[in-house]
Amino acid sequence: MPGARADGEWIVWDMGAPLAPQTETAYLPEDFYMRELLEADPGDLHTVASWMRAYGRLGGSLEWGSWDSEELDRLREFEEREHPQFGPWSLHGDLVRLHICEAQRAVATWLSCRREGALDALVETEVSEEHLAQAQAENSHRDDVYPRDLDDLRDITLAVRLAQLRWTLGGALAPFSVGLGSLTDRCPSILSVAFLQLYNHMAEEATVRECASETCRRSFVRQRGRAEYGQNRTSGIKYCTRECARAQAQRELRRRRRQQAPAATAPAPHPHGTKAADHPGMASE
Repeated sequence: MPGARADGEWIVWDMGAPLAPQTETAYLPEDFYMRELLEADPGDLHTVASWMRAYGRLGGSLEWGSWDSEELDRLREFEEREHPQFGPWSLHGDLVRLHICEAQRAVATWLSCRREGALDALVETEVSEEHLAQAQAENSHRDDVYPRDLDDLRDITLAVRLAQLRWTLGGALAPFSVGLGSLTDRCPSILSVAFLQLYNHMAEEATVRECASETCRRSFVRQRGRAEYGQNRTSGIKYCTRECARAQAQRELRRRRRQQAPAATAPAPHPHGTKAADHPGMASE
């Protein structure tokens, strides 16, 4: 989207740009959903605008989530609002934050499903006496107590997280469903392609690794480096990028040198603490 940029609480782009024919195909980087997308600050409109300049429209839909009617009406007001100068060639920052947050939540859920015990740990922050009291107050109209206790709240929270993953993934993949027309006609978005990456990893049962660099620890499937697009390595790798591999190698080399330095530089002690000069019969070495 030519000219996409942050403008206060909006992202705007060159007027008429969405109607211009696409002359090039833009490719998201490998593992975009678990790197750039997951690590982004949802409020950083400058970063999202840079994605849109490089790859196209952000995408996202209110239909991907489950909202109460009051919240849905509020969000739809942002969809209907237009920038005073750029009109429909704009996207409100609140919608950007919403779509990024929902996408990150779905990605985090899927990644947690790939590690034993990680999903339980993920929802644990949402399972507390305070959250239980709030949930029970919101359901005070029921005849029974709901949720009953913390264990019940934990089960409900897990079920909701998994349902949100299914809703988000299903909505994002809609442009790729069987039908007439090419993908260009269906206008896949950044988020739809990001979730297509996730879906492909699901289908191929890809191994999700953790970068071995002690200052990174990022989740990844394919190592980024100098390979052509689509040829990144997926086996026999410990680091998410060649840069991480080099940085860790340098880090370990410096440690080895520090450990060897004292033994190499310390002078050897003379017997009984004497010096060669104290004994005329002893020759200096």
